[in-house]
Amino acid sequence: MRILTSAPGRICLFGEHQDYFGFPVVASAIGLRGTIESEARSDRRVHLDLLDLGTSREWDLDSLPEPGPRDYWLSALHVAKKEGWLPPVGWNARVTSQIPQQAGASSSSALTAAWCALIALRNGRVVDDEAGREWIAHATWRSEVQWFNEPGGMMDQVMCAMGGTRKIEFTPKFQTTQLPKPEGVWTLIDSHQPKETLSILSSAKERRLELISQWGVGLGEEWPDVFPARPQDWNAAEHRLMDATIGIREVSSRGGGLLTSQPRAIEGIGELLTAHHHWLSHGLEVSTPKIDGLLEASINAGAFGGKINGSGGGGTSFVVSNAEAVQAIHRTLTERDAEAIPVELGAPGIEVIRVS
Repeated sequence: MRILTSAPGRICLFGEHQDYFGFPVVASAIGLRGTIESEARSDRRVHLDLLDLGTSREWDLDSLPEPGPRDYWLSALHVAKKEGWLPPVGWNARVTSQIPQQAGASSSSALTAAWCALIALRNGRVVDDEAGREWIAHATWRSEVQWFNEPGGMMDQVMCAMGGTRKIEFTPKFQTTQLPKPEGVWTLIDSHQPKETLSILSSAKERRLELISQWGVGLGEEWPDVFPARPQDWNAAEHRLMDATIGIREVSSRGGGLLTSQPRAIEGIGELLTAHHHWLSHGLEVSTPKIDGLLEASINAGAFGGKINGSGGGGTSFVVSNAEAVQAIHRTLTERDAEAIPVELGAPGIEVIRVS
């Protein structure tokens, strides 16, 4: 049987750099997808052609090597073997992707989710319903984050597997709430600057965890209206990190509320996206001068607002506008050596095509 699986990229609307604290995030899947096409073999080998990269991989399911750093193709096979959902026979597969690579739009998680779905399908699991997509989200997280003990949260895996526009809550228990698709016209901006995922995540997460512990404010709880006094020995940089942590949480809460209100004022959402970006850029320092400039130029050209997308240090950002401003926005981005990519929000999660 020939099986095709695909998964979307995503943008984080509100809550960037707070999912790994257990705080809620609001994100939306985008209409750019990673796709894997496969056919069964008669032996126990798996052959993978990465067509966009011009490379191939091959493994024996009975003798899997240990994965190297961030080798999610292989770690997913190990997770499946450990948990009992490795298929009885091998397969050939071909991989393509529309999602900008190493750019913060979850190209890796989309392909890992599609890969986990393919492995599970070939073992007889149902993955293309809501429960199955949620299971794939967790399997993808185990393959990417848990296996390598990486510092990221779970937003990417949830959105790539489950799709739509969602509020994701992690405490007191994991749950997602489907939200209406945001209005307006959305443009993904590829800065052509490779992002720095692990170093950015580690610095943005670990230092703030230390400061929050010193401050005595509990994670995963509703933060108080009046915070306790901060330690007197904190320097300006440490105060700035905590100001940003509070600011991101507040703007994310307001943004999530706007997305569920009727009517949904896209101008107000744009302003909150820009406020969110301010905290990410000037508080956590995860943006770059080029990305700051691209967002400012887009707003001057008519966008309502926007923010950096993903862990930061390069990669993508996005803006929202009305239709009348799109041409001017795209022109100003092209003039600044960036790629403007129109995207639809609220794309479906894991999709499966079976051909006998």
